[in-house]
Amino acid sequence: MPDLSNSASNMPRGSSYKSVRNETKYPYIAELPVSVRGLDVELSRRIFQFHKTRHVQLRHGRTILTERQHYYRWCFSDLQMAHEFIEQFGGSLYEPNRKGS
Repeated sequence: MPDLSNSASNMPRGSSYKSVRNETKYPYIAELPVSVRGLDVELSRRIFQFHKTRHVQLRHGRTILTERQHYYRWCFSDLQMAHEFIEQFGGSLYEPNRKGS
């Protein structure tokens, strides 16, 4: 029987091809814990303004849903920009374990 532990059905909900592509192409990922209801409107607007005032394209990563916590991800090509995002909004830098690194 084939191992299906990495199949799409076991991926976090909210995953999409574009989100995964963003996380691959823009490797500096800010991961922000959010409530189960998602971002509130005011925080969402502030995040949008953060990107707009810096002339940075807003790029979403995957949404990670666990039983206890939900996380939204934003992807950056620049480590400094990811740190600025984290300083302003909280969260942490997501650093995936990459083979060959």
